[in-house]
Amino acid sequence: MQSSVLKIAVLVTLLAGAFHIPAAAQTSSYRLYTADSLFRNRQFTQSLQHYESVLANGEYTPAMLLRMAYINEGLDRPGKTLYYLSMYYQATGDRAALRKMEELARKYNLTGYTVTDADRLLSWYLESRDYISIGLAAFCILLLAIAFRIRFRMNSRPIGTFITLTIFLAILLVHLNAGDNLQRGIIAEANTFIMTGPSPGADVVERVGEGHRLDVVGKKDVWLKVKWNGQTAYVKEGNVLTVN
Repeated sequence: MQSSVLKIAVLVTLLAGAFHIPAAAQTSSYRLYTADSLFRNRQFTQSLQHYESVLANGEYTPAMLLRMAYINEGLDRPGKTLYYLSMYYQATGDRAALRKMEELARKYNLTGYTVTDADRLLSWYLESRDYISIGLAAFCILLLAIAFRIRFRMNSRPIGTFITLTIFLAILLVHLNAGDNLQRGIIAEANTFIMTGPSPGADVVERVGEGHRLDVVGKKDVWLKVKWNGQTAYVKEGNVLTVN
């Protein structure tokens, strides 16, 4: 009898573990459901608070990001509006988001949103990055298989194949690291000071409002190293929302 009870207890424990959902995930799901309900009832500021809590846990949905952008646009917060639109574009590749960002940039006279041929090429690269990774990896595996075939079945030294493989492995490594180093920042605070150096005592390059977008090229302490109007400058990290 005791043995049967023990087996049942073990089975129940295993089933509970199999269907266990972390408390954080349960909380985020509940907050997202609550936020969506509030949004549908046009209680926008209340829904935004719940959406922000979900995002703080590193979780989001494309629809949620669009709603956050919509609410912030209604609150006249161009910085956060553009930030959430940028996140939405990264998640979906929906070019309508780019058009909306350009529209807001014109409305608020913001810099950093002019689309050049280089921007289009970069956008295509970021959208296709995963496919490029798979293609390069598959080609490297193919080269490795060819090298083994030449070496062990044809009793020859596949020097040319190994050189080609080395080159493409290097390209793959650079490619995998390149996307992680591409960052842009959107100024999220009004009256943000762009400085000549990473110090409060540095000269002020310009005082700007929220919404401007800049390229982030480095970091020192609490300062982000950025490109602003073609020159290197620094902005306090807390005033900038970064996007890859």
